[in-house]
Amino acid sequence: MGWFKTLISFITDPIADLTGGYVERKRIAAEMAADVARAENNFKIAQFEAKARRCMQAEQNDADYDLLVLKNRDKTMMDEVIILFFLGLFVCHFIPAMQPYMEKGWQAMGYNGAPWYFEFVIVGIAVSTLGLMRLFRAFWGGRDKKKSASD
Repeated sequence: MGWFKTLISFITDPIADLTGGYVERKRIAAEMAADVARAENNFKIAQFEAKARRCMQAEQNDADYDLLVLKNRDKTMMDEVIILFFLGLFVCHFIPAMQPYMEKGWQAMGYNGAPWYFEFVIVGIAVSTLGLMRLFRAFWGGRDKKKSASD
C-alpha cells in the first residue's frame, strides 16, 4: 500500500501546490487591493482636511489683517491723504463739469475709461477704512467668476 500512497502523492502534490499557490496569490491580490483603496481614501481625506485648514487660515488672516489695518491707521496721516486723493478722483467721475477732464486724463494714460486698478484702489480704500477684508475677497471672487463665465 505504501507504493499506492506514494503514487497518489506524486500526482496530487503538484496539483495541491498549484491550487494552494493560486489561493495564496488571490489572497495577496485582495489584500493589496484593500490597501490601495484604503490609501486612496486616506489621501482624499487628507486633501479635504488640508483644504479646510487653508480656508480656516484664510479667514484668520483676513481678521488679523483687518485688525492690523485699523490699528495702524492711528499712527500716520499719510493714509488719510491717499484716501482723500483717490476719493476725490472717484467723486470727480460723477460731477458733470469734471467728467470730460477725467475721461481725457485716462485717455492720456492710454486707457479707455478708468483702468482696472482704479477700481481695485477704491475697493482697497473701503477694505482698509472699514476693515472689510472678507468683502474684498467676495468682490474679487465674484468678479473672477463673472470673467471666467463670459470667456
